[in-house]
Amino acid sequence: MPNGASFYTIRLDDSKAVHLEEGAFGVVGDGVADDTDALQAAIDAAQEATGFGIVLVPEGRYRLSRTVHVWAGIRLIGYGVRRPVFALADHAPGFQEGDTVTMLHFTSGRPREGQPVRDANPGTFYSALSNINLEIGEGNPVAVGVRSHWAQHCFLAHADFRIGSGRAGVEQVGNEVEDCRFYGGDYGIITTKPSPSWPFLMVDSVFRGQRIAAIRTEEAGMTLVRNRFAHVPTAIAINPDRAEELFITDSRFQDIGGPALI
Repeated sequence: MPNGASFYTIRLDDSKAVHLEEGAFGVVGDGVADDTDALQAAIDAAQEATGFGIVLVPEGRYRLSRTVHVWAGIRLIGYGVRRPVFALADHAPGFQEGDTVTMLHFTSGRPREGQPVRDANPGTFYSALSNINLEIGEGNPVAVGVRSHWAQHCFLAHADFRIGSGRAGVEQVGNEVEDCRFYGGDYGIITTKPSPSWPFLMVDSVFRGQRIAAIRTEEAGMTLVRNRFAHVPTAIAINPDRAEELFITDSRFQDIGGPALI
């Protein structure tokens, strides 16, 4: 696809989907109002209806100020002439120091009231993000766009990650990444072994301008097909004293400042 083009230009016909349209759940989508609660409410509504489902997100700019939890089996799919954007506000509280903090945390099942949120795991199926861009605002050095430690039939597709001052676009990979572009950040992807322990596939994706490395990995069984790495110190850095099964084909390395592979 052309760089950044919308994959779904009109709304998909799905009578059971939850629609994050203007006014629904209090959403605004102008890039100024805080739409965190509205997006979480739409995801909760999809889960409450059937336990899983699709949230359709129209063209717009949705400002987020804290982590949104995407329960197991929920797919966020954008549409419109331009892709919708989830944008983390500049200097968002809690994104400045310590461990990584994610904009979108794909989890296992929705917990009961008062119980902790659990990470996605080998039993987390069908979750996905498609045709939605993510941007990390200034002053968020530990911010990550997506945590996706999920399993079968789950994917990230048709998305641009503008990481800026943040740490990474994706933390912990799952099944597949397709047609995604990662700009800036310390890393494009940081990952260890996928939760089901099977290989990870990434196709037709681009990494550009990361400060440390495009990908930092260990034991991901990383299969890379038709990807491009440009203007980075290192394309792929395997964690010290750890292993990786790495297969690369039909990929391009351009203007790599240090070793392409560590």
